[in-house]
Amino acid sequence: MIRAGLSFLLLTTSASAEPWSCQMTVQCDNLDCVAIADSYSLIAADHAGELFLSSATGDHPVTRLSPQNHLPAAYAGVSTHAIAELLTIIEDGQAILTSHGHGGSARTITAFGTCTPL
Repeated sequence: MIRAGLSFLLLTTSASAEPWSCQMTVQCDNLDCVAIADSYSLIAADHAGELFLSSATGDHPVTRLSPQNHLPAAYAGVSTHAIAELLTIIEDGQAILTSHGHGGSARTITAFGTCTPL
């Protein structure tokens, strides 16, 4: 019984820790949704334990908003284009990435996909 509980704890911990590899497959801008194939990684890229959201457009620091090693996990940051981003990963690996932009009127773009531990 103790061994089973310990195995579950280790599985839960490793499944919810950084780093993550995320594949986004649907993007919605207001009510318009399209298929996409965007990749993101959530990595600890320095020795200080700082987290970074990495994509084809670059890397930028993010902050973990939820307790470490727990799902759902939430991370927030600001990209190089001054767009706030929120990445949420829930227990089954489903992920939502929301970008909040400006430049004229405010807008939100949401991408849906899955994340897996690296």
